[in-house]
Amino acid sequence: MMRSMIGLLLGALLTGQVQAQKPPRHTYAIKEKDTLWIDQYKATVTSNGISVLFVHGGAFTGGDPENQRPMADGLTKLGYQVFVIKYRLYLKGKSFGCETATPEKLKAIRYAVEDTDDATRYLVTNAGKLQVDTSKLIISGSSAGAEAILNLVYNPFVRRNDPTYKPFRYAGAMSFAGAILDINNLDARPALPLLMMHGTNDQLVPYGTAAHRFCKAVDAGWMIMFGAHTLFTELQQRHAPVVLYSYEGKGHEVSNYMFRKFQEMDAFMKAAVQGYTLPQTHIVVKKEE
Repeated sequence: MMRSMIGLLLGALLTGQVQAQKPPRHTYAIKEKDTLWIDQYKATVTSNGISVLFVHGGAFTGGDPENQRPMADGLTKLGYQVFVIKYRLYLKGKSFGCETATPEKLKAIRYAVEDTDDATRYLVTNAGKLQVDTSKLIISGSSAGAEAILNLVYNPFVRRNDPTYKPFRYAGAMSFAGAILDINNLDARPALPLLMMHGTNDQLVPYGTAAHRFCKAVDAGWMIMFGAHTLFTELQQRHAPVVLYSYEGKGHEVSNYMFRKFQEMDAFMKAAVQGYTLPQTHIVVKKEE
């Protein structure tokens, strides 16, 4: 009897600890049946004043913001505040493969871009309450999330000369296995510091210029995208601050490197927000350390 009571008490205490560890959650938009929210992970050491807005992967069909906790925990231990967003999954339960028509794919990407923009505006509007220094806000994403953030920065869904479009100026961006839809938009906005990590043998998101998932032109879902190496080459010609880590022979697993490359992320973000002149750097990693 006594043992069972102690067990119940311990269980309750442990449950309470787990619940206490859940990050604060903020609703930033309600769109039809979708309630969109942000999980806020606060720095667990002295804050460095830098906030990171992160967009998860999952091929615009799945993925879970809560699975990004190891990345968020790693950065909070370095003094960062991290915001992980839930966004609309237009193709939830379906496929982002070659059989899905290109217009449907573009709609899925556009939804994610719009939601990421709305989440950013929520952080800016509530900067005081959330303790966000908007001059030190970094945007980042993995896989589909990297495509979302890059296509927000170099937005192909708005007209370049649209006077009503007023994009937010991030302090920098970090992409893990991402790509863009339109290479012509690189000049549309002032250059911002960009860190990219990509595997040279990525079979889902092209490292260079190729069809997404290497679909054939006869496939319903054929869609050309421009990956990290193409982006680096183009931005290099424009004298933009860009850093590329190319992992030789690696595939799409590089999309998970935000869970482990904390030293590289930390160095890049601190240099970006402090206004240092970032040299254009291409680091080819031939063998994992």
